[in-house]
This record gives sequence, C-alpha cells and structure tokens, in this order.
Amino acid sequence: MSKPAQRRESEVAPAEEPTVSRSSRSDLKRITMVATPDDGSCGIGTYARDLIKGIGAVSADTVEIPQDDRSIPAFLQLAVRAARGNGDVVHVQHEYGLFRREGSKYPGVLGLLFFPVLYVACALRSKSIVVTMHSVLDFEPDEAPFSVRLYLLLMHKLLAVCSAHLIFLAPDCASKFQGDIALESDEYSLLSHGVNTDVSPDLSKAEAKRRFGYDPDEPVVAIPGFIRPPKGHDIFLEVASKLPEYEFMIAGGARPKGEDFEFAEQIKADAPDNVTVTGVLDDDDYWAALKAPDLAVLPYRVVTQSGTFNACATQELPVLASDAEYFERIEGAWGTPETVDVSDADEVAERVRQLMEDESRRTKLADVMAQYKRANSFEQVGTDHRRIYDRVQPDAESELEPSVESA
Repeated sequence: MSKPAQRRESEVAPAEEPTVSRSSRSDLKRITMVATPDDGSCGIGTYARDLIKGIGAVSADTVEIPQDDRSIPAFLQLAVRAARGNGDVVHVQHEYGLFRREGSKYPGVLGLLFFPVLYVACALRSKSIVVTMHSVLDFEPDEAPFSVRLYLLLMHKLLAVCSAHLIFLAPDCASKFQGDIALESDEYSLLSHGVNTDVSPDLSKAEAKRRFGYDPDEPVVAIPGFIRPPKGHDIFLEVASKLPEYEFMIAGGARPKGEDFEFAEQIKADAPDNVTVTGVLDDDDYWAALKAPDLAVLPYRVVTQSGTFNACATQELPVLASDAEYFERIEGAWGTPETVDVSDADEVAERVRQLMEDESRRTKLADVMAQYKRANSFEQVGTDHRRIYDRVQPDAESELEPSVESA
C-alpha cells in the first residue's frame, strides 16, 4: 500500500474543486466493481452504479455479490470471478452485512475467505485491489464479547493488507479503522459519498403530490428510503401522530432481500391515518417521492454516511435530521440539515411545525442543499476515484505529482 492517492473531504466542508493532475488525465484502464445488484434491493448497488457513471472515463464491469447464497463456495467463486474480470483494478464495496454468514455472530465473516483468495488471484494477474468501507464497526467491551472484537481487529488488518488503497465515506469510519490499524496518509482516502446531479423527474411538485394521492396544496413531510430500525421510522410515526394537520409519507419499504420485514410490517400496522407507506419504489417513483414533500425528516439513531440524505440533496429538499455526529458535522460546515435531538419526540414535532410554517426557512435550506449537491456531485467524486485508480495500477509511475487535499 505504497502508492499515493488523494484524500478529500468535500462532504464535510465547502471546497474549491481541486486541480486535476497530469496523471488523472492519462489513459485510464479498466475497473471491475464488486457490489450488490443494481436492482433496488440494496443501496450499495445503486451507489456503485452512480459512481461508475460519475467516474465516466473508465471502462467498468460489475461482479455482483450474492444475496441469496451465503455459502463458502459462493464467496470463493465471487473472488475468482472478480479477479478474472476485465478490470486492471478490482474495487470492492464493503459492508459487513454483504459478507455475513447466516447464524454467525461475527460481522462479515465470509470476508475472511473472500479477501485472501481475491488478493492471491489478483496478485497472479497483476491487478490491484481498492476497497470502499461503507461503515466501520468498533465495539466497546460492554457491547460485544472479546472474540467478536478480536475478529474485527483481524478483519480490519486483512482488509488493510489486501488493499492497495482504502476509501472511507465518513471521518468517523476512518478514525475507527485507524484505532485498530494505523494507516499512512497515502494508504487511504476520505471521500464524499456522492450526490446525483442529473436525476430529476419531469414533473412539478404538484404533479408529484398527486402521484401519491395528495392534493397540491397539502403539506407533506417524508422519510425516504428503506425501512430499518436504526432509521427511526417509529419516531417518525410518533411525530406524525402529534401533527395531524400535516400529511406524512414513508417513501419506501423493507429491503426485498433484507431482514427488516417484521419491523416494516409493524410500522405499517402502527401508522396513524395521516401516514402513507408506499412500499419499495422503483427508481422513477423514488425520485418522484423526493419531489413531492415540503420537508424530509431523517430521525436516524445510527448513521455513518447516508445515501438518503444525498438523495434529498439531489432534489434540493430541505431536511430535518437527528443530532447524530454525521449530520451535525455537515450542518456545521454547510448550515444544512437542521438537526434535533430525536430522543424527544415533542421537540422533533415542534421543529417540524416550525419548518412547515416558515417557507423562507425551508427555501434557505433548499438553497444550501443545492450548493452541497454541486460540491459533492458524483462527477467530482468520480474525479477523485480516477486519480486513485490511476495511481494504484501495477504499472503506475512511482513519481507522481503531489495530491491536492481539500477540506
């Protein structure tokens, strides 16, 4: 892991676009992306698709992580398929749940098989490995047994050894990982998740509201994305019950191949009359659902990075979010989203009421979201990825221009 690539933190602070180095303008080779399918069943698959589109100047093929077969042979075959792909660089999108084994207490335990096999197979073919960490687990002693904490330490060491470069999507992920494994500054990058800038449904807000059964003048509050316990959909329902004068929309459902069906069914059963639950949406309906609301509420209990927040930015939708570190960090740098302590449902309801009654305040939030979208576009993130790919390729020059760090 000796070849440099830039670190960038445009998500956490407005920044001028960095100057593209000569190496990033050179002819780039092929990339094999290892991610979940782009079928709406997992946000990481959608992220990988959008990233490939933003990167633009490379040829990319995708090897899909199996969602139905959690067996050892399936993941050994996955490693071989990835190494045999067309890419000179193999880029793995890592989330522990993608490498889980049914019944195991060790998060992402199948990674212990996948990454060594991928590493050896790529070395034999003179290919480099890049890994994006979508989250990093770091349990305290009272949160997990010693065996699980030791496993995570070993897993993180394996990821560091097998990767030519690691990418983190949030500063706390990078710091947690480095709490286990020290990394040199040229061994990792901190990049924004990325925001779509070219996805906008061809319909007005009024038309979008009608599409979901609302009158154009009805005030609508939404929580977009998959229904999962950490996202606080139960808090959303409690807030809705306190504000019967507004319409609330849960724009999503349980992941088709996930483990949250029971929770999602309970949410639907508990929803008051002013809450609409759409169920899982296809791309067209999802973006329409982000066009319809006047305000998005993201009462997340746990979050390290949020594709849903970035989707709200795509549509320049004002957001009220939990006071989780991730949201507070962005608020401190940009002035959006507004944050609130979600442990107090009365306070959340009052903040929703204030925002819904103050159109100028929502407009200001929407304007800042537009700025955030431009600075964190997938095109900009793609430029950062192209630099990394170019520099970790086996035949990359050892002497490269200093990378530009913007924060």
